[in-house]
Amino acid sequence: WVDAGQWGERPIVIYSKEQGGRKWEVLVPLRETASDYAESMAWAVTTLAEAEDRSQLDVFYDLTDPRIGTVPQGDEKETIAVPNVWCIRAEKGQYTDHFVSGGYVAVGWLPKHGLTSIKDKEDIRRQFALEHSEVADGPGSGWHIGQIDTFSQKINVGDYVITPGPDSSELWYGRVTSKVYQEENPNNACPWPNRRKVDWATQPLDRNLLPDPLQKSLKHTQLAVFEIRHREEFLAAVINMLWPYAQLPHRSPK
Repeated sequence: WVDAGQWGERPIVIYSKEQGGRKWEVLVPLRETASDYAESMAWAVTTLAEAEDRSQLDVFYDLTDPRIGTVPQGDEKETIAVPNVWCIRAEKGQYTDHFVSGGYVAVGWLPKHGLTSIKDKEDIRRQFALEHSEVADGPGSGWHIGQIDTFSQKINVGDYVITPGPDSSELWYGRVTSKVYQEENPNNACPWPNRRKVDWATQPLDRNLLPDPLQKSLKHTQLAVFEIRHREEFLAAVINMLWPYAQLPHRSPK
């Protein structure tokens, strides 16, 4: 895609590309505050998907992935992993507001040792036995260790997280922007010291508007940290909320 310049005096840049004997153009608004921003971005995603014979979800991944800062040149191509989606509960929504306003998610396990120096699951097991000796040999210890491992080792920068609010119908979501760090002096607003920074959306999703499989995946578990298996449904819901004119999922015929 080639930068074809600004569209007159409007805050819009035109990108063009010759593909399949046809010239394609994508109009990219420069200001998110524009009244037609959502509609313009929806058309841009639709055009990119059709021109490149890709799904709109694939295009959305590229547009929102924080690891993509420049356009690959020549034959160089970078393989970008599709972001995973995780749920991290905030003590039945008690700390959700603090998560969102503070720009992070947190867990309360291993507050003394911290998770920044954790190397693997065996390391977690040893530290868990030291800090929680009363339940270290209990039947539920494996659940705790698995969740600590997920939070510290499996969640990647660029993945999405969902945090339910106090109102069960409200789901806040955002993208992870850091590895694990330890808050030195957490206050009573949220005393959990092990955290990861998150770039939260400006408004939550309504659980009642999500597809049934996605809603059920958020209910049928007692875990505080777990992977959402229906990530396609989640990402489609996010796109439809941001760009309501997009019709997803979409695939152009060859």
